[in-house]
Amino acid sequence: MNAHSLPDPTPEQIKRWRRYLAEERDEAKIYRAIAKKRYGMNREILLELADAEKRHENYWLAHLGPYAEPAPHSPWYIRLLQELAIKIGSIFVLAMMQRSEERGTYDVDADATPQMAADEHLHSEVVRALAARSRARFSGRARAMVFGINDGLVSNLALVAGIAGTGVPVSIVLVTGLTGLVAGALSMGAGEFISITSQRELLESSLPNPDVKQRLPMLDRAANELKLLFMARA
Repeated sequence: MNAHSLPDPTPEQIKRWRRYLAEERDEAKIYRAIAKKRYGMNREILLELADAEKRHENYWLAHLGPYAEPAPHSPWYIRLLQELAIKIGSIFVLAMMQRSEERGTYDVDADATPQMAADEHLHSEVVRALAARSRARFSGRARAMVFGINDGLVSNLALVAGIAGTGVPVSIVLVTGLTGLVAGALSMGAGEFISITSQRELLESSLPNPDVKQRLPMLDRAANELKLLFMARA
């Protein structure tokens, strides 16, 4: 659709398009903020998502013309998401971005193109995949932490109880307990390091062939959008 051939927009269209413009700008900012906290393929995917939102932003800018100014304001919850993304780039923000993409209304808006509607659906799946990977990593760390704390407490309590049962002075019991804590922490740290290293090597061995990745730019734009989903799903 050519923006120059459009009749003057109605007040309702101006209001709706300005809302779309604000949403596209906000989503691009959040994707870039999260990308700064990531690395490797995740960072590349997030930056490409931000570029796609920039294309949508340009579409609405062309349609709005002079009505794009002054710049539309973002709602408070979007500003909160931006702050969270800038500070921590967390799983929570990715999950909220997933919900935002799923709530897109381009499917039922004749002013948006079918390609834009398809982009939003695809972005939802890409963000879902990224969030799932982040949750998997977080749950693995949390599980290791819980099991490590449980193992350390049980073993140290058993050690202190055994020493205390021999009737030695309290100072000896305290020193033994502290020594057990240090030894247990070092042991669990070494074990977790080995476990994480093994998991990383396993994940790296399952990454896509880089030779295939070099062929992706030869595809057309629609296929390159689809590329993000394959990269996110790995």
